[in-house]
Amino acid sequence: MNCVWLIISEPGSRIHLIFNDFDVEPQFDYLTVKDDGISDLPPLGTFSGNEVPSQLASSGHIVRLEFQSDHSTTGRGFNITYTTFGQNECHDPGIPINGRRFGDRFLLGSSVSFHCDDGFVKTQGSESITCIMQDGNVVWNKYTCFCLPAPCGGHLTSSSGVILPPGWPGYYKDSLNCEWVIEARPGHSIKITFDRFQTEVNYDTLEVRDGPANSSPLIGEYHGTQAPQFLISTGNYMYLLFTTDNSRSSVGFLIHYENSCLDPGIPVNGHRHGNNFNIRSTVTFSCDPGYTLSDEEPLICERNHQWNHALPSCDALCGGYIHGKSGTVLSPGFPDFYPNSLNCTWTIEVSHGKGKNLI
Repeated sequence: MNCVWLIISEPGSRIHLIFNDFDVEPQFDYLTVKDDGISDLPPLGTFSGNEVPSQLASSGHIVRLEFQSDHSTTGRGFNITYTTFGQNECHDPGIPINGRRFGDRFLLGSSVSFHCDDGFVKTQGSESITCIMQDGNVVWNKYTCFCLPAPCGGHLTSSSGVILPPGWPGYYKDSLNCEWVIEARPGHSIKITFDRFQTEVNYDTLEVRDGPANSSPLIGEYHGTQAPQFLISTGNYMYLLFTTDNSRSSVGFLIHYENSCLDPGIPVNGHRHGNNFNIRSTVTFSCDPGYTLSDEEPLICERNHQWNHALPSCDALCGGYIHGKSGTVLSPGFPDFYPNSLNCTWTIEVSHGKGKNLI
């Protein structure tokens, strides 16, 4: 087989090739990528085997792909996508799987950065890349990073995070012995929440202890699909040990840990005062003009990692007493439709001798 593809974009643009999959017979079947569509120019690359090639960018607006195979062994072939971009900009670097990108400008001189999601760490590539001019071409100065599950075990000291077994989101590996120690600030406790749990019954076990070591008091041992919704330590340490045998495996677990309360949110038509959600911390709320806070009691983060009451709401009430130099009167339910059969009275009081001006 001898196949040729020409990719032609608008003059003045360039072409970016992304290899999503690649599997051809080594040495005998190969794909050649050439710049500008001119067959006698040195190729951008020639590829064979099953190693997925890195991304490629052309210098012009035409790319030529030549695939040649012999008459014997075959493979899956390849899956390639392409995009176009301008002469004075770099190609879209993409977003790492299990990560995020900060920055959407790819012009010469622009920089973008990457951050791995909780439970994942950067392996190859860089967390920050810059679009530069190099040998007459506009290119990124470094490769985009990859985000893979964090190593088997570790000492975790952040206020919140995620614990994943090696191999996530696929099946975990055989013969694991992973130890995690979660450490909070003195006087704080730790809460772990099981968002997903599935291991081989009886043989692949997660052990949780109330303290920093494998000799600390045992909270519980969990396997199969039997795990509690959450666990809370009595002190500022928690120890987790995940062991597996050398046979069957499963997806493992997704565990969130925290030594503070979750973000309580902000009422619609309101404001939150305070962004510290640690144990015993307090946040308060206020409403936009014309709205009334349903509960003025502060929210307090309790030792069970729960707020002492629900998030209050800011409501437009039917009638009321308004005092002050200025204010706002809203119909009940505003900006939604007001209910039927209302009879609302508002009393507006200002300082003696002052008039009222309704706008």
